[in-house]
Amino acid sequence: MMVYGMVQNEQDAWDLAQDGFIKAWKSIHRFKGESSFYTWLYRIMTNVTIDSLRRKGIHGEAEFDDRIAPGNVEPASRTTPAADPLPYEKLERRDIRRRINDAIAKLSPEHRAVIVMKEMEDLQYSEIAQILDCSIGTVMSRLFYARKKLQVLLRDVYENL
Repeated sequence: MMVYGMVQNEQDAWDLAQDGFIKAWKSIHRFKGESSFYTWLYRIMTNVTIDSLRRKGIHGEAEFDDRIAPGNVEPASRTTPAADPLPYEKLERRDIRRRINDAIAKLSPEHRAVIVMKEMEDLQYSEIAQILDCSIGTVMSRLFYARKKLQVLLRDVYENL
């Protein structure tokens, strides 16, 4: 789910998942049990996906400085609408989902990763930090700026909900 959420292409997601599993298999001897196997494998999958996006030249539009720690981030805030659509709303919701996916695709790989992990996978800040091998403050900063960017890109969607 995380890989697809970042690349938005089923075939690419399958290819990257396969690459990630092969990389994990080849480096299983390096797994020391300092984190859970899930976290170790998730980190590999995330890095394989980010590396692929970088190789394709997908850097996102201008981003904010991750080193700035936001003081007003609501930890439980959600970025994307999560309500299940009613039957008569399906067409409209499909368009909104497409718009959200398009907006996420405009984020840098690092910001896209934290949005997918937090908003789609519902991982905790500590889990995301461990997977990305960064501080919780960096995760919070990236989420803050990714959400801010998404709010700008999706302003009309939010205003019409």
